[in-house]
Amino acid sequence: MKQHTCPVLINDKSISSLEKVSLDTGFYNEDWIQDICFRSPNLLPVEELEPSFGGMVPICREMATESGSIDLVYVNKDGFITIGECKLWRNPEARRKVVGQVLDYAKDLSKWDYSKFEIECLKARKGNVKSLFEIIHEFYPDTEEASFCDNLQRNLEMGRFLLTIIGDGIRGNMEELAKYIHRNGNLNFTLCLVEMPVYRNPATDDLVITPRILAKTIEIERIIYKLKDADSGGVISPPNVDPPGVTISEKVFYERLEKAIGTEYMDRVKKLVADLKSEFNIRHKLGRGNRLSLNLKSANEKYNFASIQEDGEVQFYGIVSKTEELGDKQIGVEYLERLARIVGGNLDKTYSEWQWCVKKNNKYLGIKQYLEVKNQWFEIIGKTMDKINKLEDSD
Repeated sequence: MKQHTCPVLINDKSISSLEKVSLDTGFYNEDWIQDICFRSPNLLPVEELEPSFGGMVPICREMATESGSIDLVYVNKDGFITIGECKLWRNPEARRKVVGQVLDYAKDLSKWDYSKFEIECLKARKGNVKSLFEIIHEFYPDTEEASFCDNLQRNLEMGRFLLTIIGDGIRGNMEELAKYIHRNGNLNFTLCLVEMPVYRNPATDDLVITPRILAKTIEIERIIYKLKDADSGGVISPPNVDPPGVTISEKVFYERLEKAIGTEYMDRVKKLVADLKSEFNIRHKLGRGNRLSLNLKSANEKYNFASIQEDGEVQFYGIVSKTEELGDKQIGVEYLERLARIVGGNLDKTYSEWQWCVKKNNKYLGIKQYLEVKNQWFEIIGKTMDKINKLEDSD
């Protein structure tokens, strides 16, 4: 949602408005925004955009590419790369150029291998660091170097990037954004516009920054054509394209889950998700945290019927607490108890009510076990949804 009013400060004695700071000055310039974003990467709401890019480590500023210098480069422990381009919107020409500029940077990076990327990062960083992994290891000591290098190399090859355009007051025609994107359908990327308005407390001169996401593209799927040799007639195989609306982070989640449970069960999980949507309007939403997860939630996102972890474990968050808020805690309790019976487990109340769950031998069960009782699970979900809907309709 676009914010048009200034934030206010409230204390026991008064209510006062903050003042909007114009960045069109000699001090609050693009370099100032770059510096703030580099020193405080958590200013960028990355986990809301693409959870797999979360935990960014600031690597360098002004990294040289064929198309120019990238303002900000971040990498996380899983080898996902975020590009930041900072622009003040003083004239229409700057607005028109910046989208094409950041996509050109992404195309340049997709041609590099790990070694080239590391060399350019260290060159731009201008320090005594000997390797890219050394920077990452300082923030995440448990990261394995071989795994990090392999992941980053793969992301470069696939063009999997998060591209952020950061400005003081992003305006302009979204049609221009779409036009540039459709010209660059050879990469897997998410592109977002982040507004970075700055306010001043007139009483103390303290500054307050309130980042907000203005727009986010659906991932543009890289189209790969496989050309066979001349002897076979030079046949071009059709492109392998994922369904529309699949984000990079969703693809990463499914890749990790498939590795954990196998292709056959992976196909059954995807059908499970589709059937839940068609039968109960239960949506899937990627969860944020140390591991990626897929939350199966009601359409209003209040009730979480399961949380499938990237390793296949099935956990539960908040179903009891949320039905208690609705006025009948027992609805959530009975859901977990009935589910426990069909998988041979038990309702575990070891932790806080929000984390009440189903376990067997003190361990979470895997999605494979739930898939084997899918019809019974759906029956339980249906009856639970009926009770929830009845209570909601009575309010």
